[in-house]
Amino acid sequence: MSASRYDVVTVGGGIGASALARAMSQRGAKVLIVEQELHFRDRVRGEYICPWGVAEAKQLGIFEVLRDNCATELPWADLGFGPRNLLETTPQQLAALSFCHPEMEETLLAAAETAGAEVRRGVVVQGIEDGRPPVVLARVNGRTERIPARFVAAADGRGSAVRKWLGFTVEKNTQPFLFAGVLLTDVAARPDTGVFIFNPDVGILAVVIPQNKGRYRAYFGYPSTAIYRLQGDESLSLFLSECAKVAPVFAEFHAASKLVGPLASFEGGDIWVNHPYRDGVALLGDAAATSDPTFGQGLSLALRAARVLRDQLLADSDWDRAGHAYAAQHDVYFHNCHTSTVWFRQVFQEQSPEAALRRQKALPLIAQDLTRVPDHIFSGPEMPLDESVRSRFFGES
Repeated sequence: MSASRYDVVTVGGGIGASALARAMSQRGAKVLIVEQELHFRDRVRGEYICPWGVAEAKQLGIFEVLRDNCATELPWADLGFGPRNLLETTPQQLAALSFCHPEMEETLLAAAETAGAEVRRGVVVQGIEDGRPPVVLARVNGRTERIPARFVAAADGRGSAVRKWLGFTVEKNTQPFLFAGVLLTDVAARPDTGVFIFNPDVGILAVVIPQNKGRYRAYFGYPSTAIYRLQGDESLSLFLSECAKVAPVFAEFHAASKLVGPLASFEGGDIWVNHPYRDGVALLGDAAATSDPTFGQGLSLALRAARVLRDQLLADSDWDRAGHAYAAQHDVYFHNCHTSTVWFRQVFQEQSPEAALRRQKALPLIAQDLTRVPDHIFSGPEMPLDESVRSRFFGES
Protein backbone atom coordinates (compact mmCIF):
# COMPACT_ATOMS: atom_id res chain seq x y z
CA MET A 1 0.00 0.00 0.00
CA SER A 2 2.95 2.33 0.44
CA ALA A 3 6.68 2.60 -0.05
CA SER A 4 6.96 3.50 3.64
CA ARG A 5 8.18 0.86 6.04
CA TYR A 6 4.75 0.79 7.65
CA ASP A 7 1.39 1.94 6.37
CA VAL A 8 0.09 2.66 9.87
CA VAL A 9 1.92 3.08 13.16
CA THR A 10 -0.13 3.44 16.34
CA VAL A 11 1.42 5.16 19.32
CA GLY A 12 -0.19 3.22 22.15
CA GLY A 13 -1.86 -0.16 22.30
CA GLY A 14 -5.18 0.55 24.01
CA ILE A 15 -8.68 -0.17 22.80
CA GLY A 16 -8.80 2.35 19.94
CA ALA A 17 -5.30 1.66 18.66
CA SER A 18 -5.65 -2.12 18.76
CA ALA A 19 -9.09 -2.04 17.13
CA LEU A 20 -7.79 0.18 14.32
CA ALA A 21 -4.63 -1.90 13.90
CA ARG A 22 -6.60 -5.13 13.67
CA ALA A 23 -9.06 -3.68 11.17
CA MET A 24 -6.36 -2.20 8.90
CA SER A 25 -4.23 -5.37 9.07
CA GLN A 26 -7.21 -7.41 7.97
CA ARG A 27 -7.43 -5.19 4.87
CA GLY A 28 -3.78 -5.74 3.94
CA ALA A 29 -2.07 -2.76 5.55
CA LYS A 30 1.31 -3.16 7.17
CA VAL A 31 0.72 -2.03 10.75
CA LEU A 32 2.95 -1.51 13.78
CA ILE A 33 1.65 -1.02 17.34
CA VAL A 34 4.15 0.66 19.66
CA GLU A 35 3.21 0.19 23.32
CA GLN A 36 5.25 1.46 26.25
CA GLU A 37 4.00 -0.99 28.88
CA LEU A 38 5.36 -4.52 28.98
CA HIS A 39 2.54 -5.57 31.30
CA PHE A 40 -0.74 -3.73 31.67
CA ARG A 41 -1.60 -2.99 35.28
CA ASP A 42 -4.90 -2.20 36.91
CA ARG A 43 -5.64 1.51 37.21
CA VAL A 44 -8.88 3.40 37.77
CA ARG A 45 -10.20 3.83 34.22
CA GLY A 46 -13.35 3.41 32.19
CA GLU A 47 -14.50 -0.20 31.83
CA TYR A 48 -18.09 0.18 30.61
CA ILE A 49 -19.14 0.44 26.96
CA CYS A 50 -22.65 1.78 26.38
CA PRO A 51 -24.85 0.25 23.66
CA TRP A 52 -23.83 2.82 21.05
CA GLY A 53 -20.18 1.95 21.69
CA VAL A 54 -20.97 -1.77 21.51
CA ALA A 55 -22.43 -1.11 18.06
CA GLU A 56 -19.06 0.38 17.07
CA ALA A 57 -17.30 -2.71 18.44
CA LYS A 58 -19.53 -4.85 16.24
CA GLN A 59 -18.69 -2.79 13.16
CA LEU A 60 -14.99 -3.15 13.96
CA GLY A 61 -15.36 -6.91 14.35
CA ILE A 62 -14.13 -7.03 17.95
CA PHE A 63 -17.41 -7.57 19.81
CA GLU A 64 -17.13 -11.36 19.80
CA VAL A 65 -13.42 -11.14 20.63
CA LEU A 66 -14.23 -9.14 23.75
CA ARG A 67 -17.31 -11.10 24.76
CA ASP A 68 -15.65 -14.49 24.37
CA ASN A 69 -12.40 -13.60 26.16
CA CYS A 70 -12.82 -10.93 28.79
CA ALA A 71 -16.12 -9.02 28.69
CA THR A 72 -19.48 -9.37 30.41
CA GLU A 73 -22.74 -8.32 28.76
CA LEU A 74 -24.92 -6.07 30.91
CA PRO A 75 -28.44 -5.87 29.43
CA TRP A 76 -29.79 -3.80 32.32
CA ALA A 77 -29.05 -0.30 33.63
CA ASP A 78 -30.47 1.37 36.73
CA LEU A 79 -30.30 5.15 37.13
CA GLY A 80 -32.34 5.16 40.30
CA PHE A 81 -35.71 4.78 38.59
CA GLY A 82 -35.69 0.99 38.43
CA PRO A 83 -34.00 -1.43 36.00
CA ARG A 84 -33.98 -0.43 32.33
CA ASN A 85 -33.76 -3.10 29.63
CA LEU A 86 -31.18 -1.75 27.18
CA LEU A 87 -32.02 -4.44 24.64
CA GLU A 88 -35.53 -3.04 24.32
CA THR A 89 -34.99 0.68 24.88
CA THR A 90 -31.95 1.68 22.79
CA PRO A 91 -31.83 2.10 19.00
CA GLN A 92 -28.99 -0.43 18.87
CA GLN A 93 -30.98 -3.04 20.85
CA LEU A 94 -27.71 -4.12 22.44
CA ALA A 95 -26.50 -4.80 25.96
CA ALA A 96 -23.63 -2.79 27.42
CA LEU A 97 -20.24 -4.45 27.92
CA SER A 98 -17.84 -4.31 30.86
CA PHE A 99 -14.41 -5.80 31.46
CA CYS A 100 -11.22 -5.50 33.45
CA HIS A 101 -9.19 -2.92 31.52
CA PRO A 102 -5.82 -4.75 31.47
CA GLU A 103 -7.52 -7.97 30.34
CA MET A 104 -9.25 -6.08 27.53
CA GLU A 105 -5.95 -4.54 26.40
CA GLU A 106 -4.17 -7.90 26.32
CA THR A 107 -7.11 -9.46 24.45
CA LEU A 108 -7.21 -6.80 21.72
CA LEU A 109 -3.44 -6.59 21.32
CA ALA A 110 -3.36 -10.35 20.76
CA ALA A 111 -6.25 -10.07 18.28
CA ALA A 112 -4.42 -7.35 16.35
CA GLU A 113 -1.27 -9.46 16.26
CA THR A 114 -3.24 -12.49 15.04
CA ALA A 115 -4.63 -10.32 12.24
CA GLY A 116 -1.10 -9.49 11.10
CA ALA A 117 -0.12 -6.35 13.01
CA GLU A 118 3.37 -6.18 14.46
CA VAL A 119 3.39 -5.40 18.19
CA ARG A 120 6.40 -3.95 19.99
CA ARG A 121 6.16 -3.49 23.75
CA GLY A 122 8.46 -1.71 26.17
CA VAL A 123 9.14 0.93 23.51
CA VAL A 124 9.11 4.60 24.51
CA VAL A 125 8.13 7.06 21.77
CA GLN A 126 10.26 10.19 22.09
CA GLY A 127 8.95 12.34 19.28
CA ILE A 128 7.29 12.67 15.88
CA GLU A 129 9.13 14.20 12.96
CA ASP A 130 6.87 16.35 10.80
CA GLY A 131 6.90 15.57 7.13
CA ARG A 132 5.52 13.29 4.51
CA PRO A 133 5.67 10.59 5.60
CA PRO A 134 5.76 11.29 9.34
CA VAL A 135 8.49 9.53 11.32
CA VAL A 136 8.09 8.10 14.81
CA LEU A 137 11.17 8.42 17.02
CA ALA A 138 11.27 5.53 19.47
CA ARG A 139 13.70 4.44 22.17
CA VAL A 140 14.42 0.74 21.66
CA ASN A 141 17.06 -1.14 23.69
CA GLY A 142 18.89 2.04 24.62
CA ARG A 143 19.00 3.57 21.15
CA THR A 144 16.71 5.84 19.15
CA GLU A 145 15.08 4.29 16.11
CA ARG A 146 13.39 6.23 13.29
CA ILE A 147 10.18 4.52 12.15
CA PRO A 148 8.63 6.04 9.00
CA ALA A 149 4.94 5.51 8.40
CA ARG A 150 2.41 6.53 5.82
CA PHE A 151 0.02 7.38 8.67
CA VAL A 152 0.37 7.67 12.46
CA ALA A 153 -2.53 7.14 14.87
CA ALA A 154 -1.59 8.65 18.23
CA ALA A 155 -3.55 6.92 21.00
CA ASP A 156 -1.33 7.84 23.91
CA GLY A 157 -3.98 8.89 26.40
CA ARG A 158 -5.39 12.04 27.94
CA GLY A 159 -1.89 13.35 28.70
CA SER A 160 -0.84 12.74 25.08
CA ALA A 161 2.78 13.63 24.39
CA VAL A 162 2.17 13.46 20.62
CA ARG A 163 -0.53 16.11 20.97
CA LYS A 164 1.97 18.36 22.70
CA TRP A 165 4.82 17.70 20.27
CA LEU A 166 2.71 18.59 17.26
CA GLY A 167 1.26 21.71 18.84
CA PHE A 168 -2.42 20.81 18.92
CA THR A 169 -4.44 23.33 20.91
CA VAL A 170 -6.33 21.75 23.80
CA GLU A 171 -9.76 23.07 24.78
CA LYS A 172 -10.87 22.52 28.38
CA ASN A 173 -14.13 22.55 30.27
CA THR A 174 -12.94 21.96 33.80
CA GLN A 175 -15.47 20.92 36.43
CA PRO A 176 -15.31 21.14 40.24
CA PHE A 177 -15.73 17.39 40.69
CA LEU A 178 -13.50 14.43 41.53
CA PHE A 179 -14.16 10.78 40.76
CA ALA A 180 -12.84 7.90 42.80
CA GLY A 181 -12.83 4.30 41.67
CA VAL A 182 -11.90 0.93 43.11
CA LEU A 183 -12.13 -2.75 42.18
CA LEU A 184 -14.15 -4.87 44.61
CA THR A 185 -15.48 -8.36 45.18
CA ASP A 186 -18.37 -9.63 47.31
CA VAL A 187 -20.65 -6.81 46.16
CA ALA A 188 -24.32 -7.68 46.69
CA ALA A 189 -25.49 -6.26 43.37
CA ARG A 190 -27.01 -7.91 40.33
CA PRO A 191 -24.32 -9.30 37.98
CA ASP A 192 -26.20 -8.16 34.86
CA THR A 193 -26.93 -4.51 35.78
CA GLY A 194 -24.89 -1.33 35.77
CA VAL A 195 -26.10 1.04 38.50
CA PHE A 196 -25.59 4.82 38.15
CA ILE A 197 -27.34 7.04 40.71
CA PHE A 198 -27.02 10.78 41.36
CA ASN A 199 -27.89 12.60 44.57
CA PRO A 200 -28.28 16.09 43.07
CA ASP A 201 -29.06 17.76 46.41
CA VAL A 202 -25.42 17.42 47.44
CA GLY A 203 -23.79 16.87 44.04
CA ILE A 204 -22.57 13.30 44.53
CA LEU A 205 -23.09 10.06 42.65
CA ALA A 206 -22.23 6.39 43.00
CA VAL A 207 -21.76 3.69 40.39
CA VAL A 208 -21.45 -0.09 40.51
CA ILE A 209 -20.50 -1.99 37.35
CA PRO A 210 -20.21 -5.81 37.34
CA GLN A 211 -17.29 -7.51 35.63
CA ASN A 212 -16.46 -11.16 35.16
CA LYS A 213 -14.91 -13.36 37.87
CA GLY A 214 -17.15 -11.87 40.55
CA ARG A 215 -15.52 -8.43 40.37
CA TYR A 216 -17.23 -5.04 40.43
CA ARG A 217 -15.82 -1.64 39.62
CA ALA A 218 -17.29 0.98 41.95
CA TYR A 219 -17.05 4.73 41.44
CA PHE A 220 -17.93 7.71 43.61
CA GLY A 221 -18.18 11.28 42.30
CA TYR A 222 -17.84 14.17 44.73
CA PRO A 223 -17.17 17.93 44.74
CA SER A 224 -13.52 18.97 44.61
CA THR A 225 -14.27 21.22 47.59
CA ALA A 226 -14.65 18.15 49.83
CA ILE A 227 -12.37 18.12 52.87
CA TYR A 228 -11.02 14.69 51.89
CA ARG A 229 -9.37 13.09 48.89
CA LEU A 230 -10.20 9.41 48.31
CA GLN A 231 -6.81 7.94 47.52
CA GLY A 232 -5.19 4.66 48.59
CA ASP A 233 -6.43 1.50 50.27
CA GLU A 234 -6.85 3.26 53.61
CA SER A 235 -9.68 5.34 52.07
CA LEU A 236 -11.91 2.33 51.39
CA SER A 237 -14.11 2.70 54.48
CA LEU A 238 -14.71 6.38 53.72
CA PHE A 239 -15.35 5.57 50.05
CA LEU A 240 -18.04 3.02 50.98
CA SER A 241 -19.68 5.23 53.60
CA GLU A 242 -19.83 8.16 51.17
CA CYS A 243 -21.39 5.94 48.49
CA ALA A 244 -24.12 5.05 51.00
CA LYS A 245 -25.01 8.75 51.23
CA VAL A 246 -26.01 8.73 47.55
CA ALA A 247 -28.76 6.15 48.07
CA PRO A 248 -29.46 3.42 50.66
CA VAL A 249 -29.02 0.69 48.06
CA PHE A 250 -25.24 1.27 48.05
CA ALA A 251 -25.03 0.41 51.74
CA GLU A 252 -26.68 -2.89 50.86
CA PHE A 253 -24.33 -3.45 47.93
CA HIS A 254 -21.21 -2.85 50.00
CA ALA A 255 -22.10 -4.52 53.30
CA ALA A 256 -19.40 -7.16 52.70
CA SER A 257 -17.36 -5.64 49.84
CA LYS A 258 -13.65 -6.40 49.71
CA LEU A 259 -10.93 -4.41 47.95
CA VAL A 260 -8.98 -6.21 45.21
CA GLY A 261 -7.61 -3.26 43.24
CA PRO A 262 -6.21 0.24 43.75
CA LEU A 263 -8.40 3.09 45.00
CA ALA A 264 -7.70 6.46 43.38
CA SER A 265 -9.37 9.75 42.49
CA PHE A 266 -9.05 11.83 39.35
CA GLU A 267 -10.41 15.13 38.11
CA GLY A 268 -13.58 15.53 36.10
CA GLY A 269 -14.26 17.74 33.11
CA ASP A 270 -13.86 17.53 29.35
CA ILE A 271 -10.76 18.24 27.29
CA TRP A 272 -10.61 18.04 23.52
CA VAL A 273 -8.81 19.05 20.35
CA ASN A 274 -10.73 20.67 17.54
CA HIS A 275 -9.93 18.86 14.29
CA PRO A 276 -7.56 16.19 15.71
CA TYR A 277 -5.52 15.58 12.55
CA ARG A 278 -2.59 17.19 10.77
CA ASP A 279 0.20 16.13 8.43
CA GLY A 280 -0.29 12.39 8.53
CA VAL A 281 -0.96 12.17 12.29
CA ALA A 282 -4.44 11.59 13.78
CA LEU A 283 -5.21 11.76 17.49
CA LEU A 284 -7.34 8.86 18.67
CA GLY A 285 -9.33 8.18 21.85
CA ASP A 286 -8.41 10.19 24.93
CA ALA A 287 -5.59 11.92 23.03
CA ALA A 288 -8.26 13.58 20.86
CA ALA A 289 -10.95 14.11 23.50
CA THR A 290 -12.03 12.96 26.93
CA SER A 291 -15.58 13.11 28.21
CA ASP A 292 -16.24 13.68 31.91
CA PRO A 293 -15.81 10.17 33.32
CA THR A 294 -19.09 10.44 35.19
CA PHE A 295 -20.81 9.60 31.98
CA GLY A 296 -18.77 6.62 30.79
CA GLN A 297 -18.35 7.51 27.12
CA GLY A 298 -14.57 7.41 26.77
CA LEU A 299 -14.37 3.83 25.46
CA SER A 300 -17.33 4.37 23.12
CA LEU A 301 -15.65 7.51 21.76
CA ALA A 302 -12.40 5.60 21.20
CA LEU A 303 -14.21 2.88 19.27
CA ARG A 304 -16.13 5.43 17.21
CA ALA A 305 -12.84 7.13 16.35
CA ALA A 306 -11.22 3.84 15.32
CA ARG A 307 -14.19 2.89 13.14
CA VAL A 308 -14.49 6.31 11.47
CA LEU A 309 -10.75 6.50 10.82
CA ARG A 310 -10.71 2.97 9.41
CA ASP A 311 -13.60 3.77 7.09
CA GLN A 312 -11.96 6.95 5.82
CA LEU A 313 -8.57 5.33 5.23
CA LEU A 314 -10.15 2.47 3.31
CA ALA A 315 -12.41 4.75 1.27
CA ASP A 316 -9.79 7.25 0.07
CA SER A 317 -6.31 6.54 -1.29
CA ASP A 318 -5.36 10.09 -0.35
CA TRP A 319 -4.78 9.47 3.36
CA ASP A 320 -4.20 13.15 4.10
CA ARG A 321 -7.71 13.86 2.84
CA ALA A 322 -8.98 10.83 4.77
CA GLY A 323 -7.39 12.18 7.96
CA HIS A 324 -9.14 15.51 7.56
CA ALA A 325 -12.46 13.74 6.91
CA TYR A 326 -12.02 11.74 10.10
CA ALA A 327 -11.28 14.89 12.10
CA ALA A 328 -14.33 16.68 10.72
CA GLN A 329 -16.58 13.83 11.81
CA HIS A 330 -14.89 13.68 15.21
CA ASP A 331 -15.66 17.35 15.81
CA VAL A 332 -19.37 16.72 15.25
CA TYR A 333 -19.91 13.62 17.38
CA PHE A 334 -17.70 14.79 20.23
CA HIS A 335 -19.49 18.15 20.30
CA ASN A 336 -22.78 16.30 20.71
CA CYS A 337 -21.40 14.09 23.51
CA HIS A 338 -19.91 17.10 25.25
CA THR A 339 -23.07 19.20 24.98
CA SER A 340 -25.31 16.48 26.41
CA THR A 341 -22.97 15.82 29.36
CA VAL A 342 -22.78 19.53 30.16
CA TRP A 343 -26.58 19.47 30.45
CA PHE A 344 -26.37 16.48 32.79
CA ARG A 345 -23.91 18.30 35.03
CA GLN A 346 -26.10 21.38 35.10
CA VAL A 347 -29.16 19.40 36.20
CA PHE A 348 -27.70 16.65 38.40
CA GLN A 349 -24.38 17.89 39.82
CA GLU A 350 -23.93 21.65 39.95
CA GLN A 351 -24.23 23.21 43.40
CA SER A 352 -25.43 26.80 43.18
CA PRO A 353 -28.66 28.74 43.80
CA GLU A 354 -29.29 28.74 40.05
CA ALA A 355 -28.84 24.98 39.86
CA ALA A 356 -31.21 24.44 42.80
CA LEU A 357 -33.90 26.47 41.02
CA ARG A 358 -33.23 24.51 37.84
CA ARG A 359 -33.78 21.23 39.67
CA GLN A 360 -36.99 22.49 41.30
CA LYS A 361 -38.45 22.80 37.82
CA ALA A 362 -36.80 19.81 36.14
CA LEU A 363 -36.81 16.92 38.61
CA PRO A 364 -40.57 16.65 39.31
CA LEU A 365 -41.26 16.57 35.57
CA ILE A 366 -38.52 14.00 34.98
CA ALA A 367 -40.01 11.78 37.71
CA GLN A 368 -43.30 11.83 35.79
CA ASP A 369 -41.73 11.30 32.36
CA LEU A 370 -38.25 9.79 32.03
CA THR A 371 -38.17 10.54 28.29
CA ARG A 372 -37.36 14.13 29.28
CA VAL A 373 -33.81 12.95 30.03
CA PRO A 374 -31.66 13.01 26.86
CA ASP A 375 -30.43 9.49 26.10
CA HIS A 376 -27.17 10.29 24.30
CA ILE A 377 -25.09 8.45 26.90
CA PHE A 378 -26.70 5.09 26.11
CA SER A 379 -28.07 5.65 22.61
CA GLY A 380 -25.33 7.74 21.01
CA PRO A 381 -24.42 11.21 19.73
CA GLU A 382 -26.83 10.96 16.79
CA MET A 383 -29.81 11.41 19.12
CA PRO A 384 -31.66 14.74 18.69
CA LEU A 385 -29.81 17.63 20.29
CA ASP A 386 -31.57 20.97 19.93
CA GLU A 387 -33.23 23.63 22.01
CA SER A 388 -36.45 21.65 22.35
CA VAL A 389 -34.54 18.70 23.85
CA ARG A 390 -32.72 20.98 26.27
CA SER A 391 -35.86 22.85 27.35
CA ARG A 392 -37.75 19.59 28.04
CA PHE A 393 -34.85 18.30 30.13
CA PHE A 394 -34.57 21.56 32.09
CA GLY A 395 -38.33 21.63 32.74
CA GLU A 396 -38.83 24.78 30.71
CA SER A 397 -41.45 23.28 28.40
